[in-house]
Amino acid sequence: MSRHLGLSPAHWCGLLCGLMLGGCGQHAVTQVEEGVLIQQVEVTGELVSADTVSMKPPAISRVWQYQVKQLAPEGSAVAKGDVVARLDTSELTQRLSVSAAQLAATKQDIETSKLRNAKRLEQLKLDLAEAKMNAEKAERKFKLSDETVALIEKEKYQRDAEIAKDRVGLIINKIALESKGAEQRQAMLAGDEQKFASEVAALESGIASMTLKAPRAGMVVYGNDPQGNKIKEGQSVFAGDAVLSIPDLSHMQVNMTVPEVEAQRVKLGQAIKIRLDANPERVFHGKIVELGAVFRNKNQEVPLVVFDAVASIDDPDSELMRPGMTAKIAIDIAKDTPSLLVATEAVSFEAGQAYVERPTWLGAQKQAITLGDMGTERVSVRQGLALGDEVLLP
Repeated sequence: MSRHLGLSPAHWCGLLCGLMLGGCGQHAVTQVEEGVLIQQVEVTGELVSADTVSMKPPAISRVWQYQVKQLAPEGSAVAKGDVVARLDTSELTQRLSVSAAQLAATKQDIETSKLRNAKRLEQLKLDLAEAKMNAEKAERKFKLSDETVALIEKEKYQRDAEIAKDRVGLIINKIALESKGAEQRQAMLAGDEQKFASEVAALESGIASMTLKAPRAGMVVYGNDPQGNKIKEGQSVFAGDAVLSIPDLSHMQVNMTVPEVEAQRVKLGQAIKIRLDANPERVFHGKIVELGAVFRNKNQEVPLVVFDAVASIDDPDSELMRPGMTAKIAIDIAKDTPSLLVATEAVSFEAGQAYVERPTWLGAQKQAITLGDMGTERVSVRQGLALGDEVLLP
C-alpha cells in the first residue's frame, strides 16, 4: 500500500501517531493505581470548649429558685474577678433582717440574764449571811439557858436554833440551784446566739455569693433553660442550672451526632475535616477522640437513631470560633486492605453499566468495569482494569 500512496514506512508511522494523538490528544490520562480507598461520612456538629467553667446559683439553705437580675453581655470578654451576673437577694435580705434582729435580741437577753442572775445570787448570799447570824444567835441563846429558865422556854430555844440552822441549809441549796439554773439559762441563750450568728453569717455569705464573679478570664456564654432557650435577665432559674459559662476558646472541640448506620465505620483516631456554617470556605482539621456508648433518638421530631462523638480541632481559631457554632464534618474512612483505584471522574455510566475510556491507536475505546466502594475522589475497581492501565479523564 505504501507503494500505491507513495509513502515510506516512516511516513506511515507518523501518520498512525497523528491519528492516535488526534483522537485522544484533547483528554488527560490517568493510571489505575493500588492503594487504600478513602471514603467520607458526613455529619453535623456543634463547637464547644473542651475546658468550660459553668457558673451556677450558689447552694443556699431553703432556696431552690433564683431570679436573674443582671447579666454581663453575651460574648463579652471578662477578666478574673469581674462580675458576670447578679441574682435577686430580696428574700435573703429579709431573712437576714429577721435573723439579725433575733441575734441582737438574744445578745441583749444574755446581758439581762447575767445581771438578773447576779442580783439573785447576791440577794441569796445576803439571806445566807443573815440566816447564819440568826442561827448563831439561836444556838447561843439555847446554850446559855440554865435551870432558871422554864423547861418549855428551853425547848422553844432549841427548836428556834434547829429552825435557824435548817434555814441556813435551805439557802445554801437555793444558791446552788440558782447557780446551776443560771448556768443552764446562759448555756441555752449562748446556743441561741450561736444559732442566730451562724444564720446571719450564712445569709451574709449567701447574699455575697449571689453576685457571680468570673473565676478566670474568658468570654461570657449564656446558659440554656429546660426549653433550650438562652437565659435572660428577669428569668427564674433553679439550683443546679448553669446561668452562664466561661469557655476557654483556645481549646475548642466539636460534638457530633453520627447516624446509627455508620456506627461500624466510625472509629477513634479517624481524621476529620470541619467546615463552619458561618465560614464554609475555610477547612479545619481534627480527629475523633471520644465515641458515645449509648444510642439515642436525635430528637422528638426526627426519630433518627444516632450516637454522640467528640473530635479535637488541631488549630482552633479563637478569633473566629465560638461555642454553639454549627458545622459540617467529613469523617475520613479508610479501607483496611488495598485495592485497584481509579479517579472517580474517569468513570461514566451507560444503561447502569460503569465504564471508562481507554486510549488506543485508533482513539478512545470504552471499557466496561465492575465497581467496588466509592470514595470522594477515587473509586475501587473489582474487574475490567489492571494495575497501571491508562484511562482518559473528561
